[in-house]
Amino acid sequence: MAIHCLPAGGAEKFFTTLACALAPRHELHCYIPCRQGMDAGMMKRLAGIPVKSIPLFNDFGYKVFFKLRQMIMARFPSIDIEARVHAFVLRRLRRRWPFDVVNTHLFYATRFCCETFAEDSVPIIESDHGHYAFLEAKDMPQARSIFGRLNTLVCPSSANLEFSRRFPWNDKLKRSVIPYGHERQVPARERSAQPAVITLGMVARGVVWKGWKEALAAARVVRERVKAPFRLVFVGAGPCVDEIAMSLSEEDRRWIEITGHQDEPEKWIADFDIGLLPTYLPGESLPNSIIEYLSHGVPVIATPVGGIPEMLSTPQGPAGILVEQEPDGRAGVSSLAEAMTALITQHDLRAQLSARAKMAARRYDLGSCVEAYERVMAEAVRSN
Repeated sequence: MAIHCLPAGGAEKFFTTLACALAPRHELHCYIPCRQGMDAGMMKRLAGIPVKSIPLFNDFGYKVFFKLRQMIMARFPSIDIEARVHAFVLRRLRRRWPFDVVNTHLFYATRFCCETFAEDSVPIIESDHGHYAFLEAKDMPQARSIFGRLNTLVCPSSANLEFSRRFPWNDKLKRSVIPYGHERQVPARERSAQPAVITLGMVARGVVWKGWKEALAAARVVRERVKAPFRLVFVGAGPCVDEIAMSLSEEDRRWIEITGHQDEPEKWIADFDIGLLPTYLPGESLPNSIIEYLSHGVPVIATPVGGIPEMLSTPQGPAGILVEQEPDGRAGVSSLAEAMTALITQHDLRAQLSARAKMAARRYDLGSCVEAYERVMAEAVRSN
């Protein structure tokens, strides 16, 4: 399995989850070349799994290397020394570990593997995480090596599958949809129909596109509107969350809590009564935070972005409320406030959506996910 780096993020979390689930059943090795920005909690999850990194690519070494790479490519665009380093290391690993299949995650790892094994028959299966939405015209020359070489594309949602059809893949490419697998790490708690204080919580990366500011603005509207006591908990770290934390007054801190980065956000999610994710992130596919909300029976308030609508669907109806978006994609603050008000004040509705959330969570069973990946990998090997 290969991924370029391992910061805290949804794609990276699924990479480690899948690796840990596959390792006891197969001989597994991970190639994570760049140590810059690696999250200690993510690396800890891979304990016991062989991981190959390039010592040069620590924070300082990568900065020096990247500047050198940019200088060389400015004068000689066809010479990408980073790609050559990856090719050298990957070919050595191929000789040392005669692997049957390569599973890549995110654009750079897929690109390096497709370029390195362009003339090799080893099957390459990419796990899509919505990153193709970020491709720009300047990236397309590098992406051609992926479009021409990739054997299988595994999408986490039907929305990702449909989006993938925009690109010029090779005629032999196979596609499939396998939702992320999740195994609850924290026991689900029994929920009171009418808790003394209702907790609205949000877990995400601390970037503005996740909708932090819209969630806060809506919560302020609700605080003026309803008498029922509630609190707002933000779990995550990043520039947008840091900005919000700096702006809070002493009065705000009586009902708003910002936890910062948490290696185990489920410990917080277990105490949520309502889960928030008003995201408008380009390329949003299957947010891990929503999977975790659902696994704990937490009703969800979110935007209808990427695979989120299908995540919340059940035969009995949605497991949450999808809010309207502004023309620029941002969640409408008034729509968010209405949804928050409904779930804070209507206890029967909250209980109904909680039951649906548990039902929706079943499609993210880790065992089913692993078995589906094993079938895809076995088919790729047989077809090779």
